[in-house]
Amino acid sequence: MKKLFLLIPVFLLFFSMRIVFAFDIPDKPQNFVNDYTNTLSSEDRTSLENKISNFEKQTSNEIAVVIIPSLDGDTVENIAQNIFTKWGIGKKNKNNGVLLLIAMTERKTRIHTGYGVEGNLTDLVTSYIQSEIITPAFREGNYYAGIDRALDEMINSFSGSDIVPENYSTTKKSGISFEFFIFGFFVLQWLVAILGRSKSWWGGGIVGAIIGGMIWLFGSLSVVFSLFLFFLLIVFGLGLDFFVSRTYQKVKNSGGHFPWWIGGRGSSGGRFGGFGGFGGGSSGGGGSSGSW
Repeated sequence: MKKLFLLIPVFLLFFSMRIVFAFDIPDKPQNFVNDYTNTLSSEDRTSLENKISNFEKQTSNEIAVVIIPSLDGDTVENIAQNIFTKWGIGKKNKNNGVLLLIAMTERKTRIHTGYGVEGNLTDLVTSYIQSEIITPAFREGNYYAGIDRALDEMINSFSGSDIVPENYSTTKKSGISFEFFIFGFFVLQWLVAILGRSKSWWGGGIVGAIIGGMIWLFGSLSVVFSLFLFFLLIVFGLGLDFFVSRTYQKVKNSGGHFPWWIGGRGSSGGRFGGFGGFGGGSSGGGGSSGSW
């Protein structure tokens, strides 16, 4: 149990120190396939564009492929959610959009799904596409092949095909459940969001004191180290609260968008010009992330 408590300040430090310089999302997508890195040839883009366009005409489901140079210090999940929301991928009344995001510098990928497609593109399905289709192809430098096959598997899933082999599993043995970390992540984001909206920053010191006290009470650390950790967490909590409160006030005064770690949700989506734009769909954050 003491190890779990010791992880708390580590996570707090990790999330507080990630100053977000998000990818500058264009207001208007040019096509279903938006390559901002020139990774794909014009022929490759045309081929993928035709596949997605034909699929959209037949089913109304919308798939966006976005290749960006870098996450610029942000997370692939946050960038994906912001792109999805700003562009409104999927039809507004169906929320049937899918985003395949590729960040070249960090070698990260994300399949982000709308509410309406989560029944077909479950987390297990998207994880399988990431690990078994995209990652092997990307590691060999075959970006077009990886994207093309991923689109094929998505389309097959929409048709009702079960593309995941029976023996495939994303579960790994661990002393701490994956659900625990997910729960902890949202608790930390909620906590930071609360601290950010406070007008004073002494609340972070109280939170640090509570965490330090819990470690002291339930851990088996020496008295000296426990006291050191107790006061360290108080100082860290004060610093964290000061940082997020200042960031919140700056963004609030400037009228910008709040980072995800203090409750930001990106911009609102809508229809755009060019190829017709996406239909105004939304996402609840479903899908999976990968790397190559």
